[in-house]
Amino acid sequence: MFGKLISLYYRLKYKFLDKRVIINQSAFIHHAATFILNNNENARIKIHDNVYVGRFANIHTGSEITIGNNSVLSDYVYLSTLSHGIEPINGPIMLQPSYDKGSIILGENVFLGFGVKVMPNIRLGNWCIVGAGSVVTKSFPEYSMIAGNPAKLIKKYDLNLNKWISTNEFNR
Repeated sequence: MFGKLISLYYRLKYKFLDKRVIINQSAFIHHAATFILNNNENARIKIHDNVYVGRFANIHTGSEITIGNNSVLSDYVYLSTLSHGIEPINGPIMLQPSYDKGSIILGENVFLGFGVKVMPNIRLGNWCIVGAGSVVTKSFPEYSMIAGNPAKLIKKYDLNLNKWISTNEFNR
């Protein structure tokens, strides 16, 4: 019951107060999830059907972040397209403007394990599975299983065999 109230709170707060955050009615947003959009009027966060966003997830953008149907973002997941200015000539970092480095698009049925970080300008295809603690620094096609820092391909799902094949097997 508590989770449903929190989910309703986020839906009300973000869907109606800021039209740039679109959360489908069937999505579940757990407590302490944070959504930040910079002042760019084109910045958007779109969360589609049956998406689960875990506790303490952070989703920040100045462009677009889209999370496809039936995707799962575990606790402490971080998705951001924003970056701080870091030029010493421009003064303290926190006083420098942030800038956007490109959209993040998650396909359908994407799973992000505990503490995954997805960097800017990334596209993960349908059924991408990302291991806990991974840092995603590049895009991956559908049916990829990735893990590590930086994340790399460890398995691909073979639709003909209906099973995950490790990189060792399909590189032979």
